Amino acid sequence: MMKKIIFALFASLLLNTGLFAQAQLTEEVKKKTPELPGQIMVDFGFNSVTDNPSNLPYHWWRSKSLGVYFIKSYEFSKKFELRPGIGINFEKFGHSDNMKVFAYGEDASGADTLGFATVLGGSLKKNQLAVNYVEIPVEVRFNFNGNEKKDGIFIAVGGSAAFRLESHTKLKYTDEFGKKMKTKQKNDFGLNRIRLGAHGKLGYRSFSLFYKTYFTNVFSGSGPIGTSDMLYSTIGVSLTGL
Repeated sequence: MMKKIIFALFASLLLNTGLFAQAQLTEEVKKKTPELPGQIMVDFGFNSVTDNPSNLPYHWWRSKSLGVYFIKSYEFSKKFELRPGIGINFEKFGHSDNMKVFAYGEDASGADTLGFATVLGGSLKKNQLAVNYVEIPVEVRFNFNGNEKKDGIFIAVGGSAAFRLESHTKLKYTDEFGKKMKTKQKNDFGLNRIRLGAHGKLGYRSFSLFYKTYFTNVFSGSGPIGTSDMLYSTIGVSLTGL
């Protein structure tokens, strides 16, 4: 009987010692693991273009937008908060299955010009312009249930400034001999370097619907003919707190 009691006490001691050590280790890991002082926000949507050149028809399904941002919240009243951030924005502008693509060439004097080239023969599978930005969004959010809970409906309005990092075209087609071709060309294509815009959101908890509109023309004065007034907007969904 005494041996059973001693064994039970010894087993209990080992179990408690192990649980205590595990609790200490978990606490140390928590202390050493830094917490982000903000939130990760992901935006996904589709771009809509206005004043697009008639010889390069727009394709909405191929014109997607993806943004990944780090957001910091500053509460300045019981229901209002200021939310600045910084992130990367990936924009795509797709075109219908015609054979016109962005291309560089030379004019009669030999100077470089930007226009549209024709892909001869075959069939076109993808005709897309991709533009990547570093972006600084800022918004003011109103939480109907207050900033302490943030578990209800909210609305937000804000603006953004972006700087173009990189741009390229992607072309997939089958040539006249039936061979599958894929090309990718990096260039500025006469795109504006700076982009300014505004946005509005309606959401619930971490999910929201957004509409973004941009005031800066996609192309500068050196862009292809017919693109000087080309603007675009984006509609999509946003997820915050990842």
